[in-house]
Amino acid sequence: MGKYRFFGRALVILQVLLLSSCSLLIPAPKITPLVTLSAATPTLNPEQASTKAFLQSTPTPHPTATPWKVATPTSTVKPIPALSETENPLTGLKIEDTDLLWERPLMVKLANWPQSLRPFNQINKADIVFEYYIGHQTNHLLALFYGGNAQAVGPLAPGRVVDARLARHYEASLVVASAPPTVEGVFEKSLPDRVFYRGFAPCPGICTETKAQGGNTVVDTAAIREYQQKEKIDTAIERLPGLFFSKKIQNWDEVAMRVSYMYADFSVMDWRYDRIYGGYQLWQDFQDENGKYTLSQTFDRDSQEPIMFENVLILLADYIEYNPAFFDIDFREGDRAQAAILLRDGKMTYGTWFSPGLDEPFQFFDKQGNSYHLKPGQTWITFASTTSRMSMIEEGVWDITFVPN
Repeated sequence: MGKYRFFGRALVILQVLLLSSCSLLIPAPKITPLVTLSAATPTLNPEQASTKAFLQSTPTPHPTATPWKVATPTSTVKPIPALSETENPLTGLKIEDTDLLWERPLMVKLANWPQSLRPFNQINKADIVFEYYIGHQTNHLLALFYGGNAQAVGPLAPGRVVDARLARHYEASLVVASAPPTVEGVFEKSLPDRVFYRGFAPCPGICTETKAQGGNTVVDTAAIREYQQKEKIDTAIERLPGLFFSKKIQNWDEVAMRVSYMYADFSVMDWRYDRIYGGYQLWQDFQDENGKYTLSQTFDRDSQEPIMFENVLILLADYIEYNPAFFDIDFREGDRAQAAILLRDGKMTYGTWFSPGLDEPFQFFDKQGNSYHLKPGQTWITFASTTSRMSMIEEGVWDITFVPN
């Protein structure tokens, strides 16, 4: 695996000067401060302003982010092209059961902490996986299943308010282990009849394994869909708008063979590009029996296949802190100037991201305002703080460190 330097790394505040041309060999970008010294109250959309979380708490002020300079598009957002009836609009891949594209996606909440809950199970079957900070230098995941199913995806985790926001954006139903009363109130308001809890949706939809099997709670997404039909829950939607895909990347800004996103020296999501398989494989922090931390490759528990995604997108966003373990994310719907770091094929592109509204999926652009073309396949999306810091360790190797807003 090679020696990994957790400590003593000089990290600077993220603000990459966007380059006008692409090159395989370019020096580390110059860095300037991304944030101002003045504090600002987080921007809350109408839904956030009406949740119980907002009524019971005051968001912690955070620095105002200075957006990256991007070209102003000469027209409105380009329309999403019509896709074939057999193509998954979120992956660009052909699917067998096209009826699924006219049903709500399912989002399954997954735990990454404590380490004893790992490894993930059947996460490779998700179309998109979202990753976000939950406090105490740790993260949670939310796996989206639209064009296919998983028989036992897990380990299932408790719900957070961010899950409600993401499920709204993708018109999805949500499966969680549990939720505290405040979060449950958000679910009831934002996702009526669309949240399924452990114990309420029966096995085989949501099942807890025996201790001999590992003791995790896992979800059969096909069984949850059948349960919705049995309970006469309406799951019909218009087909989700498609993303843009291309088999080859034409333009990029940097080489990115390895990108580490670090919440702490003991909490790392490390992506390494595999030329043979054409995707980024995940390595994570691992504490051995002697208490020593190393990085270890992550494999699926059932198949023992590497956890690998064709696209890794790092989207900068403002976190809204209600308390040290209770966060929301300001998705700033309608704002196309939100910075993004977009990875595919061992290449990094500086771009932007946004959603037109509360009920519409995210879109991605390069720095000229053109739609970014993902590689056909699955996508991992990390919501980084706008105050995250990035540095190039050596050519093609990057560290990004989470710094709370």
